[in-house]
Amino acid sequence: MKLSILTIAIIGTFSASAISAEHASKKNSIKKDSIERITITYKRSNITAHITEDAEKLVDMPGAMGDPLQAIFALPGVVAAGGSMSAPAVRGSSPQDNMYEVDFMPAGYIFHDFGSSIFNRHLIQDFQLISAGYGTGYSNATGAVFDVSLRTPRHQDIKTTIDFSFFNTGFFVEGEVSEDSAFYLSGRKSNLPLFFNTGEEIEDDDGELTGVTVNDAPDDYDIQGKYTWDVDANNVLSFSFTKAHDSAGANFNQRAEIALKSPEFQGDAVFKRSFNSQNLLWDHYAKNYQLKFGLGVLNSEEVLSYGRQQGKTGGYFMNQNSTQYTVKARLNYAIDEKNQLIIDAAYFDLKSNFYYDTFQYICTESDPDCDVNKREQITGQVSADLDSYFIGANYVTNLTDAIQTEFGVQWQHSKYSDEAFFLPRLALNYFVSNESTISLKYGGYNRQQDLGHILPEIGNEKLKSQTAKHTTIGFVQELSDEWSWSIEAYYKVMDDLPLALDENQPDANSLYSNDMVGKAYGLDFLLNKNKTDNWYGWVSLSYAKSERTNERTNVTRDYYADTPIVFNAVYQYQMSERWSGGFNLTARSGQAYTPIVGVRENSEFAGRFLPIYGEAFSKRHDLYHRLDVRFERKTDFFGLDAKLVFEVMNVLAVSNISGIDLDYQKVKSTNDLIIAEDDDDFGMRPSVGFSVTF
Repeated sequence: MKLSILTIAIIGTFSASAISAEHASKKNSIKKDSIERITITYKRSNITAHITEDAEKLVDMPGAMGDPLQAIFALPGVVAAGGSMSAPAVRGSSPQDNMYEVDFMPAGYIFHDFGSSIFNRHLIQDFQLISAGYGTGYSNATGAVFDVSLRTPRHQDIKTTIDFSFFNTGFFVEGEVSEDSAFYLSGRKSNLPLFFNTGEEIEDDDGELTGVTVNDAPDDYDIQGKYTWDVDANNVLSFSFTKAHDSAGANFNQRAEIALKSPEFQGDAVFKRSFNSQNLLWDHYAKNYQLKFGLGVLNSEEVLSYGRQQGKTGGYFMNQNSTQYTVKARLNYAIDEKNQLIIDAAYFDLKSNFYYDTFQYICTESDPDCDVNKREQITGQVSADLDSYFIGANYVTNLTDAIQTEFGVQWQHSKYSDEAFFLPRLALNYFVSNESTISLKYGGYNRQQDLGHILPEIGNEKLKSQTAKHTTIGFVQELSDEWSWSIEAYYKVMDDLPLALDENQPDANSLYSNDMVGKAYGLDFLLNKNKTDNWYGWVSLSYAKSERTNERTNVTRDYYADTPIVFNAVYQYQMSERWSGGFNLTARSGQAYTPIVGVRENSEFAGRFLPIYGEAFSKRHDLYHRLDVRFERKTDFFGLDAKLVFEVMNVLAVSNISGIDLDYQKVKSTNDLIIAEDDDDFGMRPSVGFSVTF
């Protein structure tokens, strides 16, 4: 049961760390004379109280709206899988293969459904995208790792920042509680409801009614808080919490495209998803080691109902809720100047509950349309214990002054599938010179199948976990004047992917099998300049190939997110003390799609029609390109520090096509092969933002 496939009906309606220097943790005294002493106190939490230079560049990137996580789409090897507001697919892997970690602990989700991440720009300290070949500290992932580090609160007088833009409104409060403790609190609310009138039927670009009425405008909000206590020079405790919520509601009448295609969708539809998490972290610093220990609880919920008609009972729904308790630890031990041992361990106690009354769609990402394999209506509920745990060890040693190696292994166990994995993780760095490094990485990875594919009644409990092997080789060189360049090649092999079984298969009652494999390979190039001479920027170029093979038919096809060429250019210039501005240009190969070659009658509903598809993902849309610009001005607002931001996304108003379907309003017979193109709901978007701190 894939909630994400059905939510399109609503959402588509609306547009290992090294040990810190010991001197930073101690109180130092400078003897001025025999009588007077000056004592300088360093708070260990201050080390991570400021954003890193690389993360700040992402915050200021045009088109990101001050959101560093949205800026990841300008990094090498990253594409939006299915349109500008879709989840990131990295180096040929599925968005579902990615892992998201925030401050060492699991996250519910980090992207809202309507185009932004869940983090206020003031929260980010650092952000790492590890595209492949990551170490033993990460588990249950075969794609990329998104590792987000939030700032520790600053020891300062309490200050408040208010942010306004066309798309959201937020606040950020930060300050000192005591000499050894500080906090911050952040909240943001979407302004999208201001652009919709409840009860209004939406019109298309030609002014024609679409059959879609707004019941609840697309909306989202997020809240975060963090409290940090420097217990002493060697210990720091922090408590954090996060809550995020997304929702939308609409009515699809008899004219709506989704209702014409699938009449069971006619009526009211509601989509909601949310999560809240609370985490407690303890950092202990000693002379030769650092210990991090975390406790957390994560509650999440997703609700989808559709087909409810006024004055009638019935309709369909798919609801999911889960609770996960996490215990996690990392020991980073410096054996001597040349040898280091990193040990990670975690236990995840996860229970999920599903409630459903819906039609059964047997499909995966490799299928062009879930309606192709639609089965009978199913009703029921199921609960699953999905506990898992892992332990990983990574030994880092300098064999010579020029060669550094990492030997790692991770052991992982899944309770639900009763599988155990023993996975190697290896890395080699050869320092050609002080400025140049050659790196080689290899690793084995696994992740549990999506729950909708393995739960009883709606999936196959016997499916094995997906596995992958990553191999990368790269070269990076630092140049003069803060220039640098890098190039990295990668090769991924993916096994035991899910295959949706159609009713012609002898084991069709199993619903899914492990008879799909995949591979992805490519080359990422990056030319980067840090800020000197009042400007910075980067240019990236990626070549990639990703494909999937059905082992039952031995047919190999392009993966739906396969994007052979991706080009990005980002430029930011400090024009004066107050003014700065820049642009972000993106161009990439068009999205792969499955051609529609005919029209067939809908066997369930007389007078309704469905498409006949050709070879899956065998065609491509035209070149995708988009230009975003951003200007920022620092100003005063009644004596307070303030900032104005002027931003235009897709300034050229390019219509980038993201999919095709039949034009169901015009198709009246099997002879009417009339195709409608859908753009990615990302027209020109101007925005003005204002923030003030007091």
